[in-house]
Amino acid sequence: MRKNGLAGLIPLYFIILIDNLSVSLIIPVLIPISYDADIGIMSSGGTGTRDLFYGVAIGSYSLAMFLGAPLLGSLSDHLRRKQTLVLCLLGLALGYALTVWALLRQDVVLFVAARVIGGLFSGSLPVAQAAILDVTPKERRVNSIGLIMFCVSTGYVVGPLIGGYLSDSTLVSWFDLKTPFLFVAGITLLNLLVLLVSYREEPAPRPAGRMAFPNPVRHLAESFAFPGVRTLSAALLLMSLGWTAFFQFIGLYLTANEGFDQRAVTNLISVVGVGLAAAFLSLVPLSMKYLEPRVAVAGALAGMTVCIAGTALTGSTAVLYALCLVGAATYGISYSGLVGMMSAAVDDGHQGSVMGTAGAIAALSAGLSGVVLGAVDGSSAVPVLSAAVFAFLAFLLFAVKRAGGGSREQARESTDRTPAP
Repeated sequence: MRKNGLAGLIPLYFIILIDNLSVSLIIPVLIPISYDADIGIMSSGGTGTRDLFYGVAIGSYSLAMFLGAPLLGSLSDHLRRKQTLVLCLLGLALGYALTVWALLRQDVVLFVAARVIGGLFSGSLPVAQAAILDVTPKERRVNSIGLIMFCVSTGYVVGPLIGGYLSDSTLVSWFDLKTPFLFVAGITLLNLLVLLVSYREEPAPRPAGRMAFPNPVRHLAESFAFPGVRTLSAALLLMSLGWTAFFQFIGLYLTANEGFDQRAVTNLISVVGVGLAAAFLSLVPLSMKYLEPRVAVAGALAGMTVCIAGTALTGSTAVLYALCLVGAATYGISYSGLVGMMSAAVDDGHQGSVMGTAGAIAALSAGLSGVVLGAVDGSSAVPVLSAAVFAFLAFLLFAVKRAGGGSREQARESTDRTPAP
């Protein structure tokens, strides 16, 4: 194994950062893109049409990620990690470039196509994570995982700031809706050059035979067949539907109903990122240290339900910020606890499948919630209240099953192998 220094791994950590800021970058800027007739992508159209476009634009990215991530995983085995990551960065840069072109042309179809292309190549987190651990000595892997989680969390904080502030013409006269995408396309290509120059991958034998094209839907269905994972996977799906619906639509709801402007939405989504960072970097280890995982998860799911519902009911900005901060932290605890328990429920030979299931659930739930709730009534309170209902159903399913005895893996619950969301 080649022991790369930290400098040689920097582009890998940056890939993880870019991957995660791509998810949150779009939230504040997509609202004016969809709803502002003067500067957005549609000069005409009713609220229902714009709601549908918003939902499809935000959901298509995650649905494409759901389809593309397993393929990228297979490619990383056959083409090796570095070549696959180069492909991911090129695909992301292409997606951002096409997004800018679509905005210039005011082409709705091209904009959605650009989102799909970006999503197909954005599932690089597992590949980058594996590449880091491949070349990191065992005694330093805990530190590497900590840096990975730092990059994940930072992406959720920095993404909305880039999207919101780099598109704000009141700050700099030449900033507009295209500027954030141009900026991220630029740093993506810069990171590609650094990756090509600094990262050295040790040659390894490739798998024999032709590369298989994985079926993510079948893989997800088969994963639910594990007896110890079934209930946990269902709870994770419901919880993820709740969180992604909230994350995708809270800014739109506040803009349409509470008079929030783009800067206010940007700041709020960044606060959500801070809550996620606090959860993944400190609150998860603390909660799992002092509480049984089933207790921590049940409490976090209950707290997440209350916080999400409260955001649609409160009229206080200070309370709203507090609810978003705590809600994000409870999501982080819930996600980590559920995935850790899924990991503990199966043997070492099935860890890859279970971790793949968790990633697939996260991507699929984000895609479905975006498209479906956007089509229903994206700018109303429906998506936010639906998010609270999904979180509550996850709590009920988890609490009832665990109180009834659940499966025997409770004694082995652990979050040691929890992946990044």
